[in-house]
Amino acid sequence: MNTPRPTTGTLYFTLFGIPVCIHPSIWLILFLLGLSNGNGLMNAAVFVVMGMLALLAHELGHALAGRYFTKEQPYITLAMMGGVTELRSRPRTRTQYFLYVLAGPAASLLLGLIVAIIMGLHVGNVAAGINFYLLAPFSQLEAMPFEQQYSIALALENGTIPHSGMMVYSTAMFICMWWSIFNLLPILPLDGGQLLLTVTNNLKLCSTVGMILGGALAVLSLMNGMIFFTLFMAYFAYINWQISRGAW
Repeated sequence: MNTPRPTTGTLYFTLFGIPVCIHPSIWLILFLLGLSNGNGLMNAAVFVVMGMLALLAHELGHALAGRYFTKEQPYITLAMMGGVTELRSRPRTRTQYFLYVLAGPAASLLLGLIVAIIMGLHVGNVAAGINFYLLAPFSQLEAMPFEQQYSIALALENGTIPHSGMMVYSTAMFICMWWSIFNLLPILPLDGGQLLLTVTNNLKLCSTVGMILGGALAVLSLMNGMIFFTLFMAYFAYINWQISRGAW
């Protein structure tokens, strides 16, 4: 696959032999997402860096699996609201395609686990880092064993981990966990929708599920004041409505 011509502001490089193109629009979207959390410019900057790493890991998972199954050169593009891995042809069997799609969320979850282990080593308790990764995104830190909570609190108190470092760890783990879960929603063209389509081989069913779920999540997000996420889900509901009408 030919690499597109370089354009102003677009970043090109290779990762594990895979060409990567990062369009400037993705930086803007990540920055706006970071600002929407309401925690200031520093948090937004951390969100941009960690979000980019998570997106790269996700698409790299697709690309490596695609290259393994097809023996072809994949190409990764990050732009606007996410990324895409391009292949000249898709994996030959349904099982291979299922694994190819699943490799994306699995890779970003793995990145989060690596960050959790590094954090655990930082506080001197690897289990604390892993449990923090599994529980913090769901606001369930109270479920952690006391000694693990104490390890993290002590590291913050004595400066082993500065609060800025803890922000980086928690943001990275939050993004890796929740973006992976988001991508596994059974909504086309998300990975979850592709997995459902691979299993059912019924585009009408999958687009209907995506339309209903996307619409429901848009309404729920609006009720909770999550404007940015409301627009995302409304857009996906519209896409699935178009697919169900055969207009996409």
